[in-house]
Amino acid sequence: MRARSASTFNALSAAVILLGFSSSTIAADFFVSSADDIETAMETAAPGDSLIMTNGTWTNQEIYFVGLGTAGNPITLRAQTPGGVILNGTSQLLISGDHLVVDGLHFKGGSIENSDHVVQFRGPLGEATNSRFTNSVIESYFNPNDLNDKWHYVSLYGQNNRVDHNRFLDQQNSGPQVVAWLDESNPLSEAHHTIDANHFGDRPQGWENGFEAIRLGLSETSNYDAHILVENNLFERVDGEIEIISSKANDNVFRYNTFRESAGTLTLRHGHRATVEGNFFLGEGREGSGGIRVVGEDHIIVNNYIADVDDEADGAISLASGTTGSDPTGYQPVKNALIAHNTIVNVGGAAITTDWGHGSSGRSVLPQDVTIVRNLISSTAAPLFEGQQGSGYVYADNIAYGASLGIGSRPGIMEVDPQLVLGPDGLWRPSATSPAVDAVSADYVTVDMDGQPRISLFDIGADEASFAQIVRKPLTTSDVGASWFNYEAPDVWPPPVQLPPGPYQVIQAEDFTAITDPDGNGEVWAVVQDSAASGGSVIKAPTVGVSTASSANHDTLALYDISFSEAGDYTAYYLARGFDGSSNSIFTPSGFGIDPTDTDHLSENGVFRWETGDEFSISQSHVGMPLEFRLGRRERGSEIDAIIFHQNGGLTAQQLDTFLANSLPASADFDGDGDVDGHDFLAWQRGDAPGGATPENLQLWQAQYGNPTLVAANSAVPEPNSMCLILGAVLFLVIDRGAMQVSKVSGRYSEI
Repeated sequence: MRARSASTFNALSAAVILLGFSSSTIAADFFVSSADDIETAMETAAPGDSLIMTNGTWTNQEIYFVGLGTAGNPITLRAQTPGGVILNGTSQLLISGDHLVVDGLHFKGGSIENSDHVVQFRGPLGEATNSRFTNSVIESYFNPNDLNDKWHYVSLYGQNNRVDHNRFLDQQNSGPQVVAWLDESNPLSEAHHTIDANHFGDRPQGWENGFEAIRLGLSETSNYDAHILVENNLFERVDGEIEIISSKANDNVFRYNTFRESAGTLTLRHGHRATVEGNFFLGEGREGSGGIRVVGEDHIIVNNYIADVDDEADGAISLASGTTGSDPTGYQPVKNALIAHNTIVNVGGAAITTDWGHGSSGRSVLPQDVTIVRNLISSTAAPLFEGQQGSGYVYADNIAYGASLGIGSRPGIMEVDPQLVLGPDGLWRPSATSPAVDAVSADYVTVDMDGQPRISLFDIGADEASFAQIVRKPLTTSDVGASWFNYEAPDVWPPPVQLPPGPYQVIQAEDFTAITDPDGNGEVWAVVQDSAASGGSVIKAPTVGVSTASSANHDTLALYDISFSEAGDYTAYYLARGFDGSSNSIFTPSGFGIDPTDTDHLSENGVFRWETGDEFSISQSHVGMPLEFRLGRRERGSEIDAIIFHQNGGLTAQQLDTFLANSLPASADFDGDGDVDGHDFLAWQRGDAPGGATPENLQLWQAQYGNPTLVAANSAVPEPNSMCLILGAVLFLVIDRGAMQVSKVSGRYSEI
């Protein structure tokens, strides 16, 4: 980044101030064609003037938009035609001064330096105030050669700035897209920014923290009163990480936003006194989608509509267990939260969880003084409420229906059918005869999720039956963002999973070195074939006898000799499953060459799930050496499919699945019917094999012909006589292919 002379900009400031007080100032237009032109024009630009960027492609332009406008007469930097200016290469924009507006730019396909910003509200005149970035697009700015480079699309500094009506698309590098940086030198400086009417779209899944769409503050500034408003934004296919929005400051407001088909949650990660109101969380069945995750004190969560989301945070509304102490990166205990007038429909897990993460990372403090009132829950995933509860809970006038409560019947929760009907807008609303209608007195809110006033007796849930005009609705791409941009959704989503760099090891659980029986009772881990397992087999804990309650007297151990090619810290991940509450845990170790003493809890529904284990340090002296790794049976009938060691400790289930799939031998079961036969040759011939009708795929088919297990490493090449028969059949099919093509013209295919 080029240095700018402080004296130059000080002189500019004085000149602009003088011009601003001139009563005869007439707004002027300056046509500019480069960053240097902009700098020159700003030396004389006065409040009310506009700098017009000529249409075309601007490459490697560092634009310093530095000046002082006024509230009634801002200085504007805009494209000659909205979207007509395309900035690429290393182009960046710095906004510094007061009352500045940037309008109609298109940043596309560029790449900047690590830890840098495409647009930032600071520069030679310091942090910007009362300024605006609007009606613009930033898309596909990333470094394909190193996706670990971290940068930001927009960085907010200063006070009273606005980011609105923009589209932020296809950011693949690490780093939150829009960040509000709080003034660490002045904790009393409240930001008061507004982020509104933007479209955040199509962000692939990342591999660690730091892939948020919006982050407000940092752990270190989480005690600051920020007062940032985030409203009327659309988040669509935003899969970067669990925190789509991460609030890390006090007094922020999140209202009227729409989350569609996005794998993540709105997370109140640090800070207090946030308001989450009138948002639509529409998971549309997307794996990893979620609702609201709550950490901290005095939060208000009202009038939100949450439907068809997955179980990303173990609950559509998830209250986290907290930690003791003052660690700014910890989990502040939840206290005095209000959860009122929300509607939760058809979710993949609990509707409300009251102890998310309890027991992990020292999190032992349960949420307390929580008021849960007037919420409408209709879902078949059991339980509807999940988790331990602290003191001071209040339940009143809630409806919960469709599955077991999970917390036992109690006053304040009515287990009745809310009689929901699906409206033409795709939202579930109470019918006219619903017990939710006119059920409670006026309190907590004044409008519903549609912006309709609540009058007289209120309805339970986020919706109020009303004939008043609907002023808010789930947002679409036509409601937000730069209107000049012709947005097209991707043909395929999600895209291929992005994998973090670094060495890793994949071990099939059945590929052990030895199985031992320390207590000598004859009950040991057994290899069991299972078509649901990645390699076709699992190791299964003994199903007889009692569970091993203590790690001091192991029932059976599976031993593995593992060698690492590089030194470093590796996290262990286990793909395993239980089937009920009596088969949902195993013993895992905290080091090599020692018996396992840690308890890892598994699923209880027979579904394989990745569990994150301990971190293991591999020194340079251990590289290439076989290290013994031990797994122990804790509860009967538990099953382990695979183990992965990776230097990244924050891998997602999709990333782990991809690493596992990449480690497996290729399969010639091109038609996916569970075996390799002549039909797979036909699939190869038609080009239906992955990669098409390649010689490599033909060789793969030849090697695996007749193998039902689909594991190439264990496949046998057919005997010569058998191969002759196969090739004869193939020759017949090739000769007959013309007849099949003729039949196709007539609208039918011949069956083989």
